[in-house]
Amino acid sequence: MTTPGSLAGGETADDGPASSGGRRSHRVTISDLARLLQISKASVSYALNGRAGVSEETRQRVLALADELGFHPNSAAVALSASRTRTIGIVIARDPALISTEAFYMRTLVGIEQYLNEVDSSLLLRLTGEHGEDLAVLRRWSRQGRVDGFILFDEHDDDPRIPLLQDLGVPCVVVSSNAPNDQAGRLISSPEETVTLLLDHLAGLGHRDIAHISGPFTFVHEQLRVRMLHEHAERRGIRVRHIEGSYRYDDGAEQTRLLLTGPNPPTAIVLGNDLMAVASLRVAMDLGTAVPGEVSILAWDDSPLCELARPGITAIDQKTMERGRAAADLLFRVAAGETDLHEEAPAGELRVRESTGPANS
Repeated sequence: MTTPGSLAGGETADDGPASSGGRRSHRVTISDLARLLQISKASVSYALNGRAGVSEETRQRVLALADELGFHPNSAAVALSASRTRTIGIVIARDPALISTEAFYMRTLVGIEQYLNEVDSSLLLRLTGEHGEDLAVLRRWSRQGRVDGFILFDEHDDDPRIPLLQDLGVPCVVVSSNAPNDQAGRLISSPEETVTLLLDHLAGLGHRDIAHISGPFTFVHEQLRVRMLHEHAERRGIRVRHIEGSYRYDDGAEQTRLLLTGPNPPTAIVLGNDLMAVASLRVAMDLGTAVPGEVSILAWDDSPLCELARPGITAIDQKTMERGRAAADLLFRVAAGETDLHEEAPAGELRVRESTGPANS
């Protein structure tokens, strides 16, 4: 069985007979199989390689269609795969102290490592400062040929990493909330789905005054979260106050204290990550504010912290491990010549716990 690096856009069926116009028939790719079966390209890749991640029924459907269409690896793609480092690079420009306490990155990296273990590949990881040091690492690793490509997180406006890697000729996949046609691979998770889950839940409980403590507005995904949360809340007749945070525990605590001790406190607070949500819960309890009797608390990202807190914190399970696997799989396919660069991330799910309840009117 071949590896995911070779099972990519370069994999095709035999050309087949020429058409009446003298042109050869369409060469079947993983994208074609996914479209015909109405499943993701990652699922097709998992099925073709005999890996976990799809049901046996789906695996058999994929194999049957591949056999019917004469799909097999292109020899050039196989040669390309054999000559590569089989190493993915990740450079994260965040404070290591924050990374060590925030579940998003830990769970994402676990998903990536699980995938790489299955395909006998490696991860090269570096944590840098937040003042452009990551660009130097990307440039150095690229020129040294140490990785097949990079997975990028925390996209900024006019993010310099994407054009840098394109100038260097190195593939990348951006774990992103938007889908510009910039020829970069993108695993796309739109905030709209999460916003709908959050607001439907809170609106159903009668909340009409919500505070949102976000991460830094410099991140594209936070800008989209704020915009969509405002637009969707307005349609539901809900007021939302947006407060910029940093994902840090201290920020969640400080902003929650200001909200709950100020005039007209909100009936619900949405926090941009699990760490700030735990801080918010702690402050509310310290102030004697009943949760959820007087204020409901909800986290944008779920984690064991939310599950173990008392009361348990309602949160969105963003399927971060699954997204990590999907991002790694997409990067291998892009590196091997896949031309369909955008893929939807696995859908999130609302985990309702004791921290949310009817609005205290």
